[in-house]
Amino acid sequence: MFPDASEVEALVRSKGMFSFYEDGHQECCRIRKVRPLRRALKGLKAWITGQRRDQSPGTRSNIPIVQIDPSFEGMDGGPGSLIKWNPVANVTGTDIWSFLRTMNVPVNVLHSQGYISIGCEPCTRAVLPGMHEREGRWWWEDAKAKECGLHKGNIETAETSNNGAQNTASVSELFLSKDIKAFSRAEIEEFANLEKRENSWIVVLYAPWCPYCQAMEASFNELAEKLGGTNVKVGKFNADKENKPYAMAELQMKSFPTILFFSKNLRNPIKYPSEQRDVDSFLAFIRALQ
Repeated sequence: MFPDASEVEALVRSKGMFSFYEDGHQECCRIRKVRPLRRALKGLKAWITGQRRDQSPGTRSNIPIVQIDPSFEGMDGGPGSLIKWNPVANVTGTDIWSFLRTMNVPVNVLHSQGYISIGCEPCTRAVLPGMHEREGRWWWEDAKAKECGLHKGNIETAETSNNGAQNTASVSELFLSKDIKAFSRAEIEEFANLEKRENSWIVVLYAPWCPYCQAMEASFNELAEKLGGTNVKVGKFNADKENKPYAMAELQMKSFPTILFFSKNLRNPIKYPSEQRDVDSFLAFIRALQ
């Protein structure tokens, strides 16, 4: 199963070898992985994947064990013509590794070097202990877009669910702790341009409707409580609607939530790089920068 050589050559000639760092990985994956698989699956009635629900919180948390493939077609053609089995959907990564060790199954040597989720070389990096395995893939992109296209239906399902929640559910303000300062647009613009600050700050850029922002609210409120009385302050900025273009252009925001650390001695903020949004991970990030 190989990609079409002419398509690969055309992509490289027009955009270079590493265009995915600039405009996302989808086009490259579509040519090198998705289209070859699509051709192969046209001769089958079903296929089996190794997807797990704990593998990618942004895209795989709700995958079923058996499903009609939402993205590919089988030999009979048309929607619904291909069955997709995800037999280890409910199995955790810990259980997988326990089985492999018990049964003495040979594994890729890169796993022992920190490469927990392995993809193409330019888009894969080792992760540190405590980091989620998927943080080693396409680390410059939003968590909810971390699918190469083979499982594109995961993203579409998540987006449908999230958009429905955004449109129909009542939206409440987030991060209401007394220890969290709410920045206005004028305040965040002035604050971001300071060469030096009296204190360091960790600030979340959020949208009230965003489910990922909602999921981290309790952790961020607890973080603010723990940092009370220290030289690190906690803030929030609603970067949705009319504030979104500014946040994307000036505050490194590509998706919600974006978390920034403003050092008291540096003008430019440092973006929180992890998808782990618990208190201990936030504190480890802050300690590493002080």
